[in-house]
Amino acid sequence: MKTLLLATATLLLASPALAAGPKADLNEDGQITRIEFDQHAMERFDAIDTDFDGVLTKAEREAHRETRRDMKRTERFGKLDTNQDGVVSEAEYEAAAESRDAKRSERRDERRARVDTDGDGEVSDAEREAQRSLRQERRAERGDYGDERKPRGERRGKRPQLDTDKDGLVTRAEYVATTDQMFDRMDKNGDGVLTQGEGRRKGRRGGRGR
Repeated sequence: MKTLLLATATLLLASPALAAGPKADLNEDGQITRIEFDQHAMERFDAIDTDFDGVLTKAEREAHRETRRDMKRTERFGKLDTNQDGVVSEAEYEAAAESRDAKRSERRDERRARVDTDGDGEVSDAEREAQRSLRQERRAERGDYGDERKPRGERRGKRPQLDTDKDGLVTRAEYVATTDQMFDRMDKNGDGVLTQGEGRRKGRRGGRGR
């Protein structure tokens, strides 16, 4: 029963911003078309709309958020409880901490290796400057910069809001309109298809190094 609830809860995604995940790739071809994006978004709307009245109430959306929080807590606990006995021992906790530290150290070493282009084990001022210039070039290619750096809101654009009339309810029409806006915002090259990494939010953990 617990497994069934967790599996069902994975469908309860309130924001179209998450629609470009693997589940939205309905035919599993490695890309997400607008049709797939919209279809998956509507499936999520129907899953959140527990009274099937075609409107998402504040209570329904909060129930969804709480379900998501419960899922994340359960997932985190499951990762710590490696022997699945329902208890996180001190040894399991310490092992998890050591694993996190090892991963952080590995990521630092990888970043240093990318910057240390001459492989001498030291990062010189020239190598730092070269890396900084490379980042700026990549940002310019993505449209993050013009001749001068744009304000953050102008670079990323204002995130579409579900409840556009601020009445506390999200109708299917509002949801569809927001889904369309979100797809356009994520489809950086305007080809009508989302590919891996397209639309990923920058500055968040795991969102770098595409």
